[in-house]
Parts: sequence; C-alpha cells; structure tokens
Amino acid sequence: MMNNNKVYNGMSFNFMKFYLEFFMEKGFDERFLRHLGIMSPEQQELIKKTSVAIGGLGLGGSVFINLVRMGFEKFNVADPDTYETSNINRQRLAKDSNVSRRKDESLLDEAYDINPNIKVRCFKDGVNEDNVRFFLKDVDYAIDVVDVFALKEKLAFNEAAFNLKIPMVSIGAIGMSASVVYFDQKGPSFSELTGMKVEDSYEENITKFVDFLTPEIPEYMREQLELALAGQGSIPFIVGGVELSAACCANEVVKHILKIGKNPVAPLGIHLDLANLKISTFTADYRERVLILPKMKGVA
Repeated sequence: MMNNNKVYNGMSFNFMKFYLEFFMEKGFDERFLRHLGIMSPEQQELIKKTSVAIGGLGLGGSVFINLVRMGFEKFNVADPDTYETSNINRQRLAKDSNVSRRKDESLLDEAYDINPNIKVRCFKDGVNEDNVRFFLKDVDYAIDVVDVFALKEKLAFNEAAFNLKIPMVSIGAIGMSASVVYFDQKGPSFSELTGMKVEDSYEENITKFVDFLTPEIPEYMREQLELALAGQGSIPFIVGGVELSAACCANEVVKHILKIGKNPVAPLGIHLDLANLKISTFTADYRERVLILPKMKGVA
C-alpha cells in the first residue's frame, strides 16, 4: 500500500500531486514544471514570448538547445555550415552520423523533439550585411557566436544590434574557461571593445578578440594558442569550456529578462575558470591587456 505521507523533495506525495495537477490545469507546460520554484508561471510565460536570434551554430548550437530547454519558443538562427569530423570533440550535435549534414537541420530536429511548439526561422546563408535587419526583425535578444573568420558578417551583426538597441551576448571558450559579455547597447559597442576591422589580417583580429574576451590565457594551452594565432595551427577547444560558455550564456539571458541576481554589462564581462576554480568580472576591452607573447606579433 502506498504511503501518501512520504516526503519527496520536501513535499508530501499528496501535496506534490496537488501541486502538479494545479499547474497542469492552468495550462503550464509539463516539460518545464521543474522550473517552478526558480521561475514563477508568469516568468516562464515571459520567457516563452521572448524572441532570440543566434548567429553561429557551433558553440551557438549548445546555446540554442539550452534555451529551448529553458522554455524559449521563438528563434531566428543562422549558420551556413555543415558538421565536420573535427567538430565532434565539442559541438552539441556533431557525431559521425551528422558529418556533412547541415548544422541548422540537425539542431532543428533535436529542438523540435524537445518542444514541438517552438517557432524557428532559419537563415541558411548565415547572417550577413544583406539580411541582418531581417534577421533581427522583432527580436528581443541576440547572441553572437559568428566565427571570426566571417569577420565582415560578425561586425555587421553586432553593429545592427547596437543600432537597433537589441541586447547582444558575446561568448567564447578558452580551454576549460568561459567568458560572457552582455551588451545592453547603452555603453561601448562590440567594435569599440574588440578593435577588430575588416581591413586587418585574421591573425591581428583574432588576437584582439582574445584580448577582449578573456583576462588571461591558461598556461596549459598557451603554446598551441600562440601557434594558432600566428597562423600555424588550430585554436584548441575542449567540450567542458564550450558547454560552460553555452550554459553561462543561457543563464545570463534569463537573468536579464527576469532581473535575477547581479547583471554586469559591457565593458564588464564574466569569466569562469574551472581549472583554477575562479569566477570573476573583468574589463572586456582589447586595450586592457596584451596576452600574446611578443614573438607572436612579429618581434624576434
């Protein structure tokens, strides 16, 4: 015989049954029932109605799936790429069976399987100067994970969001660390804090971006990162840092929407270093630091 007085997570069986039935009767989506106690039904409804544009679906793919799981239902997503074998170590849906398959198609299948109520507009050519205004139409928040290789598009995305006063989140993974910078579009712009310019070389721009994005380079990856920034290899990534970045990004968007906790905005950024168990705010401005050794900037 079932003991209805048994306690589950601080609630008796009978109270828990009433609690669940009450919110189900109110039309609350059972998928997000375990958000209650962190979010109210009204806050969950606010998230449901919030529209998010995500440029780039590598690391951005993890952000997209996280936001779907948090109850967001309105998205614009943009990425022209397919999965490659070298993506498997870190990107959410990169696996052997998805190699050569479009990232947006793979992620949409996953997202609709989580919540078939979502509404997604896919921009299959990626976000660019020609479509960025349409990409940001009726959008409440934007997330920039466009590759620095596509600098012209990355700058256009950020400039349009700045001009339209749409909050933008810029994120990145550095080894086992993650950084998040939230632009409320009332302070300095992305181009001002990164110093990146279309006419400059990729090596110069990626170096400035690293100086903007992180207060320090982990020693365990410095050698390979310096080689990569000099055009002599690939930037190393590990799934822990990538997923940490995606989780922090999703949390920052929700925190700002619901006005929960501390919400630093650019030029301040948030940096989490799992290897050294540190979390801090820092000034996200390429002019604040020089992280690359002089030899990597052409000095003997």
